Parts: sequence; C-alpha cells; structure tokens
Amino acid sequence: MKNPSDTPDPMDVLRKKLAGFGEHSLRKTYYPELQQRLEELRESEAFLKNIVENIPAMVFVKEAAELRFVALNKAGEELLGYSREEMLGKNNHDLFPEEQAAFFTMKDREVLSRGVLLEIPEETIKTKSGVNRIIRAKKIPLFDSSGNARYLLGIAEDITERKHLEEQLRQSQKMEAIGQLAGGVAHDFNNILMVIMGYSNILKKDLGIDSPQKEKLEHIIEAADKAAQLTRGLLTFSRKQEIKTRVANLNDVVRQVEKFLVRLIGEDIHLTSDLVTTDLLVKIDSGQIEQVLVNLATNARDAMPNGGILTIGTGLMDIEALFVQSNGYGEPGRYALMSVSDTGVGMDEKTKSKIFEPFFTTKEEGKGTGLGMAIVYRIVKQHGGFINIYSEPQIGTTFRIYIPLIENELAENEKVATPEPPKGGTETILVAEDDSSVRTLVQEILTGFGYKVIPAMDGQDAVEKFKANRDTVKLIIMDIIMPKKNGKEACYEIRQLDSDVKILYSSGYTLDIIQRHDVLDEGAELIMKPVQPLELLRKVRELLDRE
Repeated sequence: MKNPSDTPDPMDVLRKKLAGFGEHSLRKTYYPELQQRLEELRESEAFLKNIVENIPAMVFVKEAAELRFVALNKAGEELLGYSREEMLGKNNHDLFPEEQAAFFTMKDREVLSRGVLLEIPEETIKTKSGVNRIIRAKKIPLFDSSGNARYLLGIAEDITERKHLEEQLRQSQKMEAIGQLAGGVAHDFNNILMVIMGYSNILKKDLGIDSPQKEKLEHIIEAADKAAQLTRGLLTFSRKQEIKTRVANLNDVVRQVEKFLVRLIGEDIHLTSDLVTTDLLVKIDSGQIEQVLVNLATNARDAMPNGGILTIGTGLMDIEALFVQSNGYGEPGRYALMSVSDTGVGMDEKTKSKIFEPFFTTKEEGKGTGLGMAIVYRIVKQHGGFINIYSEPQIGTTFRIYIPLIENELAENEKVATPEPPKGGTETILVAEDDSSVRTLVQEILTGFGYKVIPAMDGQDAVEKFKANRDTVKLIIMDIIMPKKNGKEACYEIRQLDSDVKILYSSGYTLDIIQRHDVLDEGAELIMKPVQPLELLRKVRELLDRE
C-alpha cells in the first residue's frame, strides 16, 4: 500500500509530458482539460479529508522513524484533550506516562516490523486532563513506492463507557445467579431448621428443670435460631421473601428505629438525626426499611471500634434526567432521601466496589456473614430505589438511599415549584477534585454551559493551578477531602494570593462529619455529592453573580 505523499504531482507529470509543446499550443489544447482535472482532484481531496475529519473515532498518523504524530482528526482532539498543534511533531513519550508510552511504542514497532494490520482489543490512555480512558485500536503500516513502511495509520475507539456497562451487566448477572442459588438453599434449609428447632423445644419441655442436658439443648436452639436468621437474610437477598408494602412516612420509620439503634450501637457512639420537616410519603415494607437501617447502623458501629458519630438524615430530592445521564444510575423523579453517615475507618475504592457483593466482608472470620450490605442493596432495589456510597479511608462513610416519593399523596403546600433552567457563562472555573471520574463529570457539565475549566487533581495542584491562572479564575469548586492538601489548607494558601476569590466546596459527607474533621471554613458555601448537574450550575451562577 503506497503512501498518498508518494504519488507524483499531476501537474508535474503533465508539464513533463507536454514539455515539447509551445506555450500557446499548450494553453489552447490542454489548459481547459487540465483545469477540470485539477478541480476534480481538489474536490476529491477535500471530500476524503472531510470523511477522515468526521469519522466518530480517533484517526492518527505517525511517521515511522521516531513515531512522531503527523496527523490527527477532530475525534482524536476530543478524546485526548490535546489540540492538533500540541500533538503534531511529538511522540508517545512526550505525551503519555512512561508505562503507557512504552506499551504504545512497542505495539507501533511491532506493526511496522510485521507489516500487517494489528488489532489491540484494549489499552489505557491518559488524556490531557489526567483522566484515563480505555480504547480499542487498530494500526496498519503505510508503505512508500519502494515497499518500505514510512508511516503508521491508527484508528482508536473510546470504549470506556462500554466497559463500565459490561462490568455492571456482569455484576448484575452474578448477583442474580447467586440470589437464585441462595434462595433455593435457604428455602430447603429452613425446612431442616424447623425440624431441628421443633424437636429441640419438645425435648426442652420434656426435660426436668434441673436436667444437666438442658444447657446443651439451649445451645442447640440458640445456634438453630442464628441459622434461621441467616436463611431469612438469604431469602431477602434472593427476593423470595414476600414484601408487604403500604404508604408510610419515612420520617416515622426512622424515628421508630432510632430507639432500637441507641441500644444496638453502644455507649461509645453518639447517634444524631437530621430529619426534614416535610412528610416523606413512600410505598414501602416498613419492616424491610427498618432492616436496611439496622444493617447500615451495624456496619457503621463495626467501622467505629473506638467510638464516633452516627448520623441518620432524611430529605426530599428531585432527580433530573441530566443527573441520571451524568452519573449512570437512577431514574428521573422525586425521591425521599435517607442518609446514614459514620465517622469510622472508611473504605478504599476496591472495598467500595465490592461492598454490595454477597458474602463479601471486611470483618474478621466468624464475625460477619457478608450478607448485610447485599441485603440492603436488594431491599432498596425491590422498592424501586437506588443507593450511593461516599467514603474515604480514615474519614468516614455516607450511604444515601433514594426511594420514590408518592406524588399524589403530598399536600399542595408541600409541592416544590420547578426552578428556572440554569444560565451558563464564559467565566473560568478551577475544579479541584481527586476523583478523576467526578472531576471529568463536573468539567463536562460546566463546559457544556460555556464555562472554561481548569482541572486540578489534589489540593497542592489546585494551589499551583491558581497561582498560574489567578487573573482569569473567577470561581474554585473544591472537594473538601483531597490528597496532599485538604480543601481548607488549599483554600488558606489560595486566599493568601487573592482574599476575594469565590470558593464552592463539594463533599459527599454530612456536615457533622465535615465539622468533626475541621476541614471547612465557617460560613463556607457547600454543595453535596453526588453531583446534581442543574443544582451545581445554579449554585455556580449564583456565586459568580454575587457581589
């Protein structure tokens, strides 16, 4: 396959062929045809260029000697975040982390040496904003007239979202399969336990009060009762336990469980509640929702072995279509929100990703069944709701549970008027967030409404980015808990540079947890995670317009 650049210029070819003709004869005989041919060639080149430019996948060309980029289409700019001017003339090591650059270079050299098409099913590439994307690439050499590989042509497709969806599907299928197995085992085991417990109680009655065997029999009954509790959990998880729903006020359910939780969590843990005054009418199985609260409180208690604060809150939340599109879960509508927060040891990303898996536990052997959180997940799903986790090691954990609200049961004075759509702007906003997926999401929301965004990956990076752009940055959106410097520390340094800069903090933790860790300035503006896009945009506009 010859490279297009090796094709002789049609004009040069024509000039050589007609070199012996006189100028007047050339113009008269061949000029009109030449003009037509050149015009057709220009149209063909423009057409092909337009096709490559608008292919919905990254198309790039590298020269073979040093693998420097010599061409890149629009999709490539959008995927990587670099402009063509920033990429052309640079090689893999100029643009990407060393490990990624070494892998890309190895594959590029393999393509050029083998001289055939090579497909790379999956590779990770770091964009300019610092976010890793997963791509599927095909690469092929382009040869010159002598048959030497002169260029490398590549086409890369962004499959990040597809991989996430595939992982969600696999997780869903795994949960469903385990649920069916667990339900079948629990159903049969319940019958066995009924026999054991029944005959044990009969024997207990037959034995005399002072019988030396009575204590042993009580141990058997106690063990069987614990096994029965486990099977009830399995049935709940497998959705084979019948739920009986009725209209209830979620606030009343929480108040009822609070009395029990005080005894459950122990004296070292302080229980607080922050319930919205509005009635939150939902169609639920109250016993199941009580089970959710008990499981979450038990989990929180175990995460605070040295004591701490457990906070239960409720609220009213409007979930927008843009929230669903941005976060990838939930359904648009009005929800009753129930949050359970602790100041415990927290979880890392690996633990969070497995927390709802059946039989997964971080507790010592013999101290947990690994079903508590799986049951929470299943109950919430059965009620048509969804659940969100926010947690970091040594900071704490917040679970937010959303249950669909019964609209027609709300009083007229409780209905919330639909707010005006948010206005966009052209100001520059610094977004400091250590979670790359959240950082990318906020960046996409803001740029979609016209704002310019400067991303920062931690507190120190935020300070440095502000120093370099202090004349243009009009607002800083800053996560409270970040590596290197937390939000308060970064804010202090930034205010030394500009005391009037506007700062909007973001966090997934409840206010009492934030205050406990002393990472928030008094009177600071705060927006809660997960990000509600329209709420964020309205808050941003409000702060920017504030004198």
